[in-house]
Amino acid sequence: MNGRRLAPAAGLIWIAGAGAVGAQDWHTLESSRQLKTNDPAQVRVEYAAGTIDLVPTADGMLYRMKLTYDADRSQPVASFDETARSVTIGTRSASANWNRGTKEGSTFRAELTRNVPLRLSLELGAAQGNIQLGGLRLQELSLKTGATKLQVDFAEINRESLANFDLDVGAAEVKVTRAGNARAGRTQINVGVGSLDYDLDGAWTGDADFSVNLALGKFTLRVPTDVGVRVTASTFLVDFARDDLEKRGNAWYSHNYDSAKRRVTINMSAAFGEFTLIHR
Repeated sequence: MNGRRLAPAAGLIWIAGAGAVGAQDWHTLESSRQLKTNDPAQVRVEYAAGTIDLVPTADGMLYRMKLTYDADRSQPVASFDETARSVTIGTRSASANWNRGTKEGSTFRAELTRNVPLRLSLELGAAQGNIQLGGLRLQELSLKTGATKLQVDFAEINRESLANFDLDVGAAEVKVTRAGNARAGRTQINVGVGSLDYDLDGAWTGDADFSVNLALGKFTLRVPTDVGVRVTASTFLVDFARDDLEKRGNAWYSHNYDSAKRRVTINMSAAFGEFTLIHR
């Protein structure tokens, strides 16, 4: 066992039989974990299907969650590894036959602490809803989506320096707002057949680097007008809509690139997708 203790999270409450409709067997699970130390923690959120709502909290809990799920198709997850300070919460699919209809009625609400540094990863299937990440202390962040319709917002500045933001968009519609507040030094984006609208508004300084792999989907990047922009591309079999850029050598530059106090570099690898840069 390598000396690790993996156990259900504290504060688990099951409320079974929340109402059976047809072949569905609805249950409710509430789970929480008290914050006992200021050491960094790793939080993994897995959610197979349904409505998701994730927000920060300033109380004395590492996390708090409430699930409503169909026990015939979803398996709840709430575990804590004491040694690694690692939390996994959410649901996993309990059946290979679940489809789009199984998300109806399923809900997941979670609150994450503002008080300790976090390495946060989210893996979402057929989900829709809102992810509020402003004001957290994020050191690392990854988001992987399936057939999702998702709003991700950084309403407040990240209280840590975010080393990496990895964003993998499948057959999804994802909108990220005020992402400048994330303070991400490096952002890795993969867009499959879905669409991603990414807004860099916010309080960030210095430089930011984007590595983008674009297949068949759409990627829109919104950059504040005072930010200098540089775009390079290894493959440009893609519809490239651009504001205020000029070609220099093998790269495209905004007119204010040389004088800008903040700069963003976008390294694009694209096939048949659509890339739109809005610099205003």
